[in-house]
Amino acid sequence: MSVLEIALAIINLAFGTGIIVTLLTLKQTRRKATTEVEKGNVELVTASVNEMLQSVNSLLTQNKELVQEVLVRNEENAELKKKWEVVSRKLDRMQKAIRDVLVALEKLDIDESLLNPLREEIK
Repeated sequence: MSVLEIALAIINLAFGTGIIVTLLTLKQTRRKATTEVEKGNVELVTASVNEMLQSVNSLLTQNKELVQEVLVRNEENAELKKKWEVVSRKLDRMQKAIRDVLVALEKLDIDESLLNPLREEIK
């Protein structure tokens, strides 16, 4: 066999059995599969990030609502504190007035059975 015949036999074997075509196709198929896997990974990461963003936005909304509620409660508490201080001052004045009345009644020698309930009120 001549060198030419051997070369033709090798070329015929390679192209005839499809080894070269298979190798080229295999390389392209591998690239395509790798690209699809990477695309799937990117889509998965994108979906995860979107879900996290939605969760964060939801939590931010809830946080804003809670802050508003706390501010309203603080205002209500401040108003109640002012009202409590007014009532407390009035109560102090009433107790002082009762003490003054008791002193006056004691000077008038009023019966102790009438004075004792007043004394109990100012304790």
